Amino acid sequence: MNIHSSSVENAMEDVALAEDNSLDRRTDTDTVLEDGTPTKRLLPALRKTVRSDILHRVTQSAGKGGGLAWSFVAFVVVPSVFVLMYYLLFATDIYVAEGKLTVREAFDPEVAPSPLGANSLSSIASKIGISSGASTSQDSMIIMDYIKSRAAVVDVGGRERLAHIYGQATIDWFSRLDTSEDFEEIWAYWRSRVTASVDTLSNILTLRVRAYSPNDALALTQDLMSRSEALINNISRRNREDALERARAEVDRAMIELAEVRTDILSFQKNSSMIDPLATAKQVMTIISELTLKKIELESQLASANMVGASNRPGDKFQKTTLEVISHQIAELQKLLTGTTKSSLSSRLKDYELLKLKEQFVEQLYTVARASFEEARRKLGKQQLYVVTVVPPQLPDAATYPKPVQEAGVVFLSLLVVWAIGCLLIATVRDSAQSG
Repeated sequence: MNIHSSSVENAMEDVALAEDNSLDRRTDTDTVLEDGTPTKRLLPALRKTVRSDILHRVTQSAGKGGGLAWSFVAFVVVPSVFVLMYYLLFATDIYVAEGKLTVREAFDPEVAPSPLGANSLSSIASKIGISSGASTSQDSMIIMDYIKSRAAVVDVGGRERLAHIYGQATIDWFSRLDTSEDFEEIWAYWRSRVTASVDTLSNILTLRVRAYSPNDALALTQDLMSRSEALINNISRRNREDALERARAEVDRAMIELAEVRTDILSFQKNSSMIDPLATAKQVMTIISELTLKKIELESQLASANMVGASNRPGDKFQKTTLEVISHQIAELQKLLTGTTKSSLSSRLKDYELLKLKEQFVEQLYTVARASFEEARRKLGKQQLYVVTVVPPQLPDAATYPKPVQEAGVVFLSLLVVWAIGCLLIATVRDSAQSG
């Protein structure tokens, strides 16, 4: 500030000399006023007035510049220096442990094909949720959300564990965790110290844990990775158990439908007095064929007798009666076979074939459901998803944070931007007030 005052005084002296020279030049030409008073007598008073006006203007402008400088020092320089000194002298060293993991499916060789073929089995199995192909990307996102959740804080030990790691008296006051606060504040502190991110291309999750001791950072990272694996295994087992329950439900449903269809078939056979209408129809057709041949034979004999004039033989009447009976039997059998009533074989055969077709369909469903159930039961005892540690966490050799120069530089630039914006806003308001 002494330099600033001397510069102001020098400026005042330069301006005063300039004004004196100007007055001297004017007084050399105009030496007498209108009332006869010499101008040289008024020169000291004019000089004093000019110097007072110049001093007032310069002091006003210097006051404005000084306030701007003081505001810059107060709002930008001082906080930045404070942050720099804090990180240099007081901030506790932070150690970072990093681990990388991903989720992979277990290799499961193809099982023996089912009676309907392997494609049919895999199609039905995929519909009830026991086939492979789960999204490992989604599983990685699940782990990331778990690490950031309140459940992870509770699982690793809750308030007591965090107090042991982050609430020690050796940690500086600004970085120390106050365990007396509510759980929401503790959770916010957790999210500032434990971070997780997922690479969407490789599905690799990166876990970073900050602590004030290398051993604490390593132990907490290992604990979180093991609990993440337990979470994925639990989710996978629950999926397999749900798939087994769905497969069991499918088997029970198919079994009930098959039992109902076979009960309907037994009721049909009991009501129709036929074990198999198709076989009965074949037998009836065979009888009709034999009777037709017999009828043709009798008709041929009677026709031959008429042609030779022996139509009134004692045996012809018996043959004619036999022919009438055979014709009547053929007509009755044809009516039984192709009649329009519900008791006809054609009608019963239609109902029977529908029942048999339904039985075959339900049998196939039962076979597939049973195979799917066996597949689900086989997979229940096998681990389907594995948490693979890509990069295991290592014990930190040196503190990663704080970085005093970088932290202070960030604070300085941020405050500088805020200060500049504030100065512009104040200048704009003053200009608007003066113009108004």
